[in-house]
Amino acid sequence: MVKKIFLAFSLSFVVIFYLVYEVFFDKNDIKTPIEIEIKKGSSKIEIAKLLKDKNVINNWQIFLLYSLIKGDLKAGFYEFQGNLSINDVFNIIHLGKEKLIKVTIIPGDNLFIIAEKLEENNLIKKDEFLKYVFNKENLKKWNLEGASFEGYFPPETYGFKKNENIDEIINKFLEIFKKRYMPYKEKIENKGYSEFGIKKLSFYQAMIIASMIEKETAIEEEKPIIAGVILNRLKLNMPLQIDPTVIYALYIENKWDGNLTKKDLQIKSDFNTYIKNGVPPTPICSFSISSLEAVLNPRKTDYLYYVATKEKYHLFSNDYKTHLKNIQKIYRSK
Repeated sequence: MVKKIFLAFSLSFVVIFYLVYEVFFDKNDIKTPIEIEIKKGSSKIEIAKLLKDKNVINNWQIFLLYSLIKGDLKAGFYEFQGNLSINDVFNIIHLGKEKLIKVTIIPGDNLFIIAEKLEENNLIKKDEFLKYVFNKENLKKWNLEGASFEGYFPPETYGFKKNENIDEIINKFLEIFKKRYMPYKEKIENKGYSEFGIKKLSFYQAMIIASMIEKETAIEEEKPIIAGVILNRLKLNMPLQIDPTVIYALYIENKWDGNLTKKDLQIKSDFNTYIKNGVPPTPICSFSISSLEAVLNPRKTDYLYYVATKEKYHLFSNDYKTHLKNIQKIYRSK
């Protein structure tokens, strides 16, 4: 009797030791990333066999047994690499740690560029995305101001799951916007701009100006100065004459080919600040916090003009005559 008990105990110990070893210590060294799709409705036995067939695990029966004890497995797209045990693989799928597709939006990207990046990463068709983000009804759905989603998708590296729908994609953008940009709303709308002849700016107007600043300079210390120039010109009801607004108009007309001509400056568009006074109807790109802060804290000067040098910084002037001299100076130095 004692021998039988001892034998049973020993056998149980061996089985438990074997299972523990198989689950936690028998690791599969995956040198090249392995991608698999677990479809909705897949059974645990189907998933276990798929993992074995794809060489993610060594023993599908042990994985199946472990998953029956431990819990559910989530559908999705997964990537496996490195030394992984059955426990490691189970946790990845159980917790839904799907492979994320990284998309980086940089300051100055507009909706057309963002659409291309999303399509390049096989997340959504460019035309489908653009149709959605230029639909005013969709802005109402998200309780947003404006005629498009331009300006609402902040510069950031985003991680998307392969099968996310457009609402899920938009939501990821807007979560960052609300967290990072909305704290500035009250500050801007409560600030007086009397020195520029403006009682106050709406937050959306500030977004529009910030987007123009973003396209006009990458030099941080220049941003408050350019903000001041824009506000000075608005005060005097002067056209802003900002080239990137014309480029944006060309994007909308599907005519932007990378070259801006004198003829382009006459394009009939509410975005063309050469022929339309005031700010454009929407932002023209994604913008950084520093560009928004420049609108909140513009530099008070008498500057009305600026021109870019070959080093990408700007020469500022109070009058058109000096502005022309600055242009000549720059072209002589080229």
